[in-house]
Amino acid sequence: MTAAGPDNVRLSQASALKRRAFFATDDVRRGGVAARVFGTLIFVLIVANALLVFVEAQPGFPLWVYTAFWVFGIASTVCFGIEYATRVWVADIAYPDMTPARARMRYAMSIMGIIDLLAWLPGMVSWFVPVTAQMLSGIRIIRLVRLIKISRYMKGIRSISRVFEKRRHEIVAAFMVLALLTVTASVLMFQVENPVQPERFDSVFTGMYWAMTTITSTGYGDLVPITPIGRFIGFCTMVLSIAVVAIPAGIFSAGFVAQFREDDANAADRKRDAKREPTDGEHEGE
Repeated sequence: MTAAGPDNVRLSQASALKRRAFFATDDVRRGGVAARVFGTLIFVLIVANALLVFVEAQPGFPLWVYTAFWVFGIASTVCFGIEYATRVWVADIAYPDMTPARARMRYAMSIMGIIDLLAWLPGMVSWFVPVTAQMLSGIRIIRLVRLIKISRYMKGIRSISRVFEKRRHEIVAAFMVLALLTVTASVLMFQVENPVQPERFDSVFTGMYWAMTTITSTGYGDLVPITPIGRFIGFCTMVLSIAVVAIPAGIFSAGFVAQFREDDANAADRKRDAKREPTDGEHEGE
């Protein structure tokens, strides 16, 4: 969500409980002790659930351990469900420029809103709907999306997402060029090498696999052109890949530098605002 600024009228007019809920889910730094404890518990719960997906797949544990995993999974699902409902409730504070209904829809349809929904809904549905072993395995894999929720608590990951959002046009254009080179090289290589080694270059998709390993400098060596024209195509692909791969790297580097400078400026502004604005704990003491 978008953090509410000090001029947010809805925040100032909200009840103490709703303010506390907003700080706990969206702006822990401005909240009291309860908000910080809640944020810490959610962070620990996210990490524990991500590790649990891997541990559960290991056989040989006693029955009581699997029972403990099952109970912990139920508790986690309930906690994430409560967190999702709370975020929907305080969405009108997070998006003060929208009506409450549109603000809640904005959160529910956002990427993080969908991730928050997937963190608890599939697991809860499995309690009431009969599922097969394959569906249960799929639900366990879906639970890995809970790890993405940790981005709210890590400044570096938030910066990466902002760079993707601000530079999305340049990034899409760079990857379009990369895709064009990959497709062109794969088609040419298939046409040249298929007649002489059909068992290796048996389709255009195999040629695409060769092109991608060549462009990324992986070079497994399982697919190698043997004709002079094929080697020339490989040479041209490797030369062009140096420039093509460097384009998105430069975009990311420039975006990260600009974003880090903006984050530093925003941090300085927040410090100045914090000196003038009382926290939620100070509100309660009035």
